[in-house]
Amino acid sequence: MERKHGQIGRATADERAAAAWLARTEGAMAIPSADRSTDTCALGVAELGRLYRSRQLSPVEAVQATLDRIARLNPELNAYLTVIADAALTAARTAEQQLAAGIDLGPLHGVPVAVKDNIAAKGTRTTAASRVLLDAPLDEADAPVVRRLRGAGAILVGKLNLHEFAFGNPDPEGPFGNVQNPRKVGHQSGSSSSGSGCATAAGLCVVALGTDTGGSIRHPASVCGVVGLKPTYGLASIRDIVPVSVHLDHVGPLARSVADAAAGLAAIGGYDPLDPYSVLAPVDDYLGALGREVRGLRMGIPTNALYQLGLPAARALQEKARQTLADLGLTLLPLELPRAEEANDLTTAIISVDLCVYHERHRDREALYGRNFRERVQPGRAVTGIQYAQAKEAQADLRRRWLALFERVDLLVVPANVAGAPPHGQDWVEVDGQRYPVRTANSGFNRVSNLTGFPALTLPIGALPDGLPIGIQLVGPPFGEARLLAVAHALEQALGHLPAQWGIEPRR
Repeated sequence: MERKHGQIGRATADERAAAAWLARTEGAMAIPSADRSTDTCALGVAELGRLYRSRQLSPVEAVQATLDRIARLNPELNAYLTVIADAALTAARTAEQQLAAGIDLGPLHGVPVAVKDNIAAKGTRTTAASRVLLDAPLDEADAPVVRRLRGAGAILVGKLNLHEFAFGNPDPEGPFGNVQNPRKVGHQSGSSSSGSGCATAAGLCVVALGTDTGGSIRHPASVCGVVGLKPTYGLASIRDIVPVSVHLDHVGPLARSVADAAAGLAAIGGYDPLDPYSVLAPVDDYLGALGREVRGLRMGIPTNALYQLGLPAARALQEKARQTLADLGLTLLPLELPRAEEANDLTTAIISVDLCVYHERHRDREALYGRNFRERVQPGRAVTGIQYAQAKEAQADLRRRWLALFERVDLLVVPANVAGAPPHGQDWVEVDGQRYPVRTANSGFNRVSNLTGFPALTLPIGALPDGLPIGIQLVGPPFGEARLLAVAHALEQALGHLPAQWGIEPRR
């Protein structure tokens, strides 16, 4: 029997009932030994594909191992809101039969995946982790990105936790509670695709989809120690995804390796004629890009004071990563990034208005919002049309200036997070004796790429002494994903494929 959001009841259900629902697992699934589950769930797309096609492992076994691992770990990690075991196993059996019959849908065929719970998936209830939507009707159709995943043979196992309506800080008062960072339980797992970052790092899926309006794929990826890719605006459809800002929203993959993220992007990318924000552009060979030569590429290194912030240990890891790129043959070119210091304020101004446009439909249910979200949704109503237009003009100028940068360089290398994920309940991190908001220290470098719409990828480059991951971020020109993936893959290999070295068992 599948576990559904509706089991908690109406939107007025108290938090204790919601927490109890979250802790339940479905059916009478037998839990295998931790070693067997871990071994199978640590495999990536290519490894699973080889084992499937050589008949050494079946999609049913891989999906069952994933479900067993979710049953064992999710009560503590809290990454999943919905697990669709029956549907997943049915799809896995179909995949097994297809592969046996010589029907091969590609790299993701039979691979367990999950999506953030602001993305529609037929037969599930999309709650966006808010009481406002706990009694919403079940989705009648898949969002285009989910349909593309299924069309590529991927097996959807469930939907993932997030911050309320994918905006704001972790809300301990929310109906589903906070997601744990599997690299250090008790710490945050990033904003706002927290479940997506946790699930991939913990081996609860191979590829997850997250959404990103101001860094919400890249921040969880960096603090959980996985790869996060925000594609070019319009490359992947945002239709049937609960919006934050339709002018800044992106959807993209998180995974434990660059290759797995490339496979995820290859599945979801493509034009959607029913999405007014979709762009008709060629989809590159993202997996084929992983072996491309990177020697000779020009790498822009920002000189702005903003980009020098960070813990000494984090800055040392970033410097090592930059030096590794130089050793791979890339040329380092220092340059000033125009208007970068304005990005946070500009993004906030645009989001605040766009958010209100969507949430007008919920004005009669605002009492159901969590306190944190309510405080963040209301200011946009006071923004004037002139102020909004000025912000959009500034966005266009910033994008023009950043586009000009790529006449001088092929990619930019900027920080991802410059401190480890803080404990739950702490909204600041300390750097050089000064406290900074988490969004400044661990996501403040992300928002420019939402304003420009340019592709950006974060990947792990090491960990602090306490085990919390640090990442670095690559930014490219529009539709430059293949180049970013090629460079990221080369760096990942040169650094020793860190996610595999760390393992996927949660650390406590």
